[in-house]
Amino acid sequence: MSQYAVPAALVPPNRFDRRTPLQQVWFWEPDEWERFTCEWVRMRAPEEGYLGTEIIGGSNDRGADVVAFFTERRLNGEWHCFQCKLYQDELEVADALPEMVKPFVAAVETTRTLPTRYTFVAPRIHPRLKDLVLTPDELKFRFLEYLRGRTQTVAKLPAQLLGDVVKLAEATEFSMFWTINLDEMLEVYSKSPLFAARFNYPPSGAPAKLPVPSEPAAGEARFLAQLVDVYQERYGRQIVTVDDAFTHARSRDHLRRQREAFYAAEELRLYARDSVPGDAYAELQDDVLVNLVEVADDDHESGWHRLRAVVTQAGNLQVSGSAIASYFRQVQRKGMCHQFANDDKLTWCDGGER
Repeated sequence: MSQYAVPAALVPPNRFDRRTPLQQVWFWEPDEWERFTCEWVRMRAPEEGYLGTEIIGGSNDRGADVVAFFTERRLNGEWHCFQCKLYQDELEVADALPEMVKPFVAAVETTRTLPTRYTFVAPRIHPRLKDLVLTPDELKFRFLEYLRGRTQTVAKLPAQLLGDVVKLAEATEFSMFWTINLDEMLEVYSKSPLFAARFNYPPSGAPAKLPVPSEPAAGEARFLAQLVDVYQERYGRQIVTVDDAFTHARSRDHLRRQREAFYAAEELRLYARDSVPGDAYAELQDDVLVNLVEVADDDHESGWHRLRAVVTQAGNLQVSGSAIASYFRQVQRKGMCHQFANDDKLTWCDGGER
């Protein structure tokens, strides 16, 4: 079994997938395996130096499902080929040999160059195939022997074409052939934010602590102005500016707690951005805002009472179905209310801006 199984204790029931990636892959279509392979290749592009990556896959792909090239000459220059095979059983030598004919035929019949690396990509690779690929000289001998046989793949090649393929194979270094299985791919893929979404696993890690700046930042100006409205309405004209609110005996501690909550919500927003594909945080905000707008629109004695009612409602919401729901604590819920105020999606005092 793959080492990349998520421990059952970490997976809430009915939310995330308990199956290993290998178990899930068996239910994919071949096109999905090609897309997965292409994603993996693109993750390795900076390390390998690829200029571009494309999916060619199809009935006339000439043995190249996914290609990665190093120059603008693309398949006429230096490039790598990834042949994707999604089989229920392990990929064996008998499966690989007919596929190996295709790049040689393409190099003879078209302007394509031979790839400098040709990798068989399959969920599982039979040990005999892995061993054969690890000994390029033996692989070459076995391939040339295959070309001299009368298998269906070889028999349908015209004699002149077959002769040219044999000559090219004899002149080729067979260290170009590689194999890679799912576990090897996941060594790279599991470090990507795409991993959680593709295999429906919980995001890894936790939100990083975001320090609250001693001086208000431009990005918090609007929600602070709304709080000044609340304090002025509650405590009088002695609070006119944010600086007044920072020094007022009745508002300063409350203001400090609201800013801490705002930045806690920002921690979660940044975590979702960096750890979960898509826009999980915006989706969570949409679900929460629908429930808060009705409370905010009710008649309230003051902006203070409206703020408290909205924050209380946010704390009581039952949140499910989000990949980041387990991180959505009370402080983030309060902070999200201030994010809404910062975007003028919620207003605490009637009449809006002072």
